[in-house]
Amino acid sequence: MIAFPVLSAAYPRRRAALAICCAVLAVPALAVAAETRAIVIGVDRYEHAPPLRGAVADARDLEAVLRGRGARDLAVLVDSSVDRAAVSRAMEALLARAQKGDTIFLTLAGYGALEPGQAKGAEHDEPAFLLPKYDRRDARKSGEKIPRAELDRFIDAAETKGARVFLVADASFGVGLSRAVDPRAAALVYRSLSDRPIATGEDSARARRDFERSVVLEAADPRSKAPEVEIAGAGYRGALSYAVARALEGAGDADGDGRVTTEELIAYVRQFTYQLSDQRQAIVALRPRALDASKDVIAQHAAPLGRGVGVQAVGAPPAGEEEDSAPAGGGLTITPLTPKSMAIGPGQSLPPAKPAALPPRPKEPIRLAVRGAAAERGMGAGAHAPFVLVGADAAADIVWDAASRDALAGGDVLAHNVDAHELDVLIDRAATVRWLKLVAGKGPLPMRVSPEGLHRKGQRVEIVIGGVAGRNLLLFDLTGDGVLQLLYPLPTDPPVVQSSEYRLTVVAGEPFGADQIVAIASTRAMPQLETALRQLDRLRDPAKVVDIIAQFASGDAQLGAVAIVTTR
Repeated sequence: MIAFPVLSAAYPRRRAALAICCAVLAVPALAVAAETRAIVIGVDRYEHAPPLRGAVADARDLEAVLRGRGARDLAVLVDSSVDRAAVSRAMEALLARAQKGDTIFLTLAGYGALEPGQAKGAEHDEPAFLLPKYDRRDARKSGEKIPRAELDRFIDAAETKGARVFLVADASFGVGLSRAVDPRAAALVYRSLSDRPIATGEDSARARRDFERSVVLEAADPRSKAPEVEIAGAGYRGALSYAVARALEGAGDADGDGRVTTEELIAYVRQFTYQLSDQRQAIVALRPRALDASKDVIAQHAAPLGRGVGVQAVGAPPAGEEEDSAPAGGGLTITPLTPKSMAIGPGQSLPPAKPAALPPRPKEPIRLAVRGAAAERGMGAGAHAPFVLVGADAAADIVWDAASRDALAGGDVLAHNVDAHELDVLIDRAATVRWLKLVAGKGPLPMRVSPEGLHRKGQRVEIVIGGVAGRNLLLFDLTGDGVLQLLYPLPTDPPVVQSSEYRLTVVAGEPFGADQIVAIASTRAMPQLETALRQLDRLRDPAKVVDIIAQFASGDAQLGAVAIVTTR
C-alpha cells in the first residue's frame, strides 16, 4: 500500500496525444499495398538456456492476425524449425519476391543479448536475437543468432526494392531493471540473456538507424530488459507482440476513422505495453524522420470503428458531499486541487451512449501460494473470483509469506501485515486488476508515473493522465490490500477537465506496498459510476469494481491503470 499527503494541484501542460478508442466493431484488413508479406519467428525452447513461455504464442498470434488481415506470403518459424540457415533462407526468399510498394512484417519473439560485434574492427557490443542452438561457449553454435546489424541490412535491401519493413523485435538486450524483484515472489522471466550492461549512452545510440520508409519496434532499450507478462485468456506473452497484434486488429485506431496509422499504432503499443508490464517495460520505437506517421496507414478497416467500453446508465449526478480525508483501512490520502481554468463543460448534457461489449471476466483461477507454512483449509474461501492453491515453488499470482505476513505479486510486495483470513480480498483484487488491463487493451487512456521504479518513503511521485481535455474524469486507487479510494472528482472538483493533461503529485509513505491507480475518461457524464465509486470509497470490496464499471461506464469511456510501488 501507499500513503500520500497533499502536495500539489493538477495543472495543464503540453497537448497530449490523440485519445485512443475503446472498442473494435468491424473486421479490419491490412493497409492496401502491392502485397503484404511476413516472416514470423518465435522461440520458447533453447538448448542452452531456460525456456521461455510465450514467444511461440506471440508468433502464432501475429501469424493469425496477419493472415486474417489479408497477408498471403508468410513464413512461420517456431522452436525446432528455427536455425541460422532456415532464417537466412526465409529472408533471402522473401527479398527475392518483394516488389515495389510491398509491406513486409518481420517479427521476432525470444531471447536477445548483447554480443561482441562481428564486423571487422568492431569496438562495441551488438544486440542480437538468439536462436535455439545458440551457445556462446561453443564456436560451432555461437553463430546461431541474428545480429541487429543483419536485420538492418535486410531492411536496407527491402527498401532498395521499393518495399517497406515493419520490424517487431520482442526480445531485450540489456541487464537493467526498472525495479528489483523480491526473491520471495514468483520469478519473472525476462527475454534477455545479457550478462553485462551496454557501456555508454553513445553505444546505445549507434544501434539506431533512420530508414527511409521502415519502422522498428523493440521490446526495451539496451539498458533494460522486458519480462514476459501473463494476460487473461492469452497466457504468458511478450507485451510488445501482444500489443502489436491488438493494434493491427483495430484497437490502435485512435480516431475511429477505420484506419490505423503508424502514429496511432506506436502510441497504442507504447502505452499498452507500459500498463501491461506495470511500468517495468518501455518500448523503443524508431520511425523515419521524413515519414508523416499521422498519415502513414499500416492497417485499415472495412468500416469505421465504434467506440466505447460499456453502457451509460441514466441518472442524476450525486449531490455534493463533505470531503473526508481520513484514511480507512490504509491506502491513499490525496486531495487533488483543481485550477480555475478547469470549468464544467458541455459533456454532461450528452445523451446516453449505446451499449458496447466489455471483455468478460477472466476464467483462469488466481494462483495462490503460501510460503513458510502449510496452506490452511478454507484459506481464501470468501473470494468471489475463482482461485487455486499451488506450491510455494510454482508460478503464482499471489505469494503469501506466513512468517512476515507479506503478500507479493508480480515481483513486488503487494501489502504488508496481511492475515490469512484477508487473502480472499487479495484474490479478488488480483482478478479485478486482470480485468482492468483487458479493458485498457481496448484503447488505454495514456498514463505515466514519474519517476518510475520503486519509490521510497518521502519521495514525490507524479501521475500524469493524458487525453482528458473536455472529458469527464474519474480517478481512483486500488491499494495493495484491496481498499478503494476515490481520488477525482472530490466534491469541490468539476467533473470535466479542460486541460489536456491532469497531473497529481503525491508522496510515498506508510503503509508501503503496491497500488493500482485507475483512470476513466469520457465525453459523457458518468453520475451513476461516480456514485457507485463513492459508495465503495475506503472499503475493501474489489470484486464490486468490475460490476460497477461494466454497468455504469459511459459508452465512449477509456480506461488506464498504472502501478505505484513503495518501500521504506
